[in-house]
Amino acid sequence: GGGGERTRADLEAIYSGDLTPSAALTSLSYGLMTRLPSLEVNERIALEALLSVLTSDIASCEKLLRTPIPLGYTRYSVRFLWIWLTLLPFALTNTFVNFGVGTWWEDKPKPVLVLAMLFIGFIFLSIEDIAVQIEEPFAILPLHVQHQWLLRDAEQTRWLMRYGSRE
Repeated sequence: GGGGERTRADLEAIYSGDLTPSAALTSLSYGLMTRLPSLEVNERIALEALLSVLTSDIASCEKLLRTPIPLGYTRYSVRFLWIWLTLLPFALTNTFVNFGVGTWWEDKPKPVLVLAMLFIGFIFLSIEDIAVQIEEPFAILPLHVQHQWLLRDAEQTRWLMRYGSRE
């Protein structure tokens, strides 16, 4: 009736531009109601609840994607980390001054401080790199395959909607 036509017109307005994930979910929801009349009320409610959870998850991902991380935050955290790593050997010198006393390498050069600094620097700089990747996951992670899958699914949904409007 009139409600179905209004929904179909709304969907056509949504499809006039690029198909977004929320439009695809709207189309799935519409398809559940119109193309699966044999479903019982409880089954429809369960499917709608699952689509609602999926919609919420997609909204969270879109929020992550569109929330910019201040560039100054990353710059200042890296600067602080480099200053801290530069000053750390001065703090560790007293710790390693008596290292090796009473052993066979007492009179040998002591690379322990250098090795400790390399290890600590590697660990902290790796953690910082992981933090940058977590802050901007969509710019760094290889999501091309997932993007192609979503485009394929969107095109299939768009085709189904066009097919359904011909009936």
